[in-house]
Amino acid sequence: MRKLLSLVAVVALGATLAACGSEDSNSGGDFGKAGIKVTEDFGKKPTVTHRDGEPDKALVTEVLKEGDGPEVKKGELLTANYLGQIWRDGKVFDNSYDRGAPSSFPIGVGGVIAGWDEALVGKKIGSRVVMSIPSDKGYKEQGNEQAGIKGDDTLIFVVDLVGAAANDTKLDAEPVASAPTKFKVTGELNAEPKVTVPAGTKAPAKPGKPVIIALGKGKPIEKGSQLIGRYVVYDYAGKKQASTWDGQPASASAPAQPGAPTDQLQVGPGPNGQAGALDGLAGMPIGSRVLVELPPAKDDKGKVTTAFAVIDVLNAFPAPKQQGQ
Repeated sequence: MRKLLSLVAVVALGATLAACGSEDSNSGGDFGKAGIKVTEDFGKKPTVTHRDGEPDKALVTEVLKEGDGPEVKKGELLTANYLGQIWRDGKVFDNSYDRGAPSSFPIGVGGVIAGWDEALVGKKIGSRVVMSIPSDKGYKEQGNEQAGIKGDDTLIFVVDLVGAAANDTKLDAEPVASAPTKFKVTGELNAEPKVTVPAGTKAPAKPGKPVIIALGKGKPIEKGSQLIGRYVVYDYAGKKQASTWDGQPASASAPAQPGAPTDQLQVGPGPNGQAGALDGLAGMPIGSRVLVELPPAKDDKGKVTTAFAVIDVLNAFPAPKQQGQ
């Protein structure tokens, strides 16, 4: 139920203030400053209990284990494991641990509840953080009926910060001297790539194999992975069609969002064995910039379109388990 946290949808491809407190506390000890006790270590599903009585009326944040990674910055796509629990009745209403994979959210820009934005910006990757979030920084007076959250509920979150990426995160990669493609791909490895398409280029009858433009130095991408990445899509006339570097305008339900990486890039096979446009990325190293020809697709007017994408693979995680698995 990652939609409980996310207020905006990250563009899909194919078919994709500082915290209130920062001192450390050992998990499993007495109730800390938030009045919450957490068992289990970073990366493992926690069990959460809290002191008797009413919760604090203000946001309370406590670092149970401080990581040694970089600090999370406003506007990054934060990847984290988390468990959410209601103070009032102890109900766990959502968690990523049971899905076997972390989830990703734009942080510090209104894409998640205010308690997350305020508490997690500035924390270090590799940290486990517990938060007591009052309703005015959670789901406010409307609550969330589907999750059993009332309008005055305080929420407890335990969050393991796994990674973060931005549009200016530089790929750890080496450009390929003579990539086997007729397209000219230029640009720095921490910026949107520019593509020149030769005049008269026609779409292929079927997509070819992905072409590595810059070879990353990370581990090979495994089958059944969910990628953290950025991309720009061009048609075969050389016109840009979409880009994760471009922001999203405000809507009736969400504020405007700056451009950011996405986690909606799936390397198959899918949960039912189905193939996908990015399956050819399996085996390529994380950190690579890759050109991928996309299969034909219909636009919102029903017109068949053909395009290709240049994708920066920033990280990879196991795809979440489907319900019933």
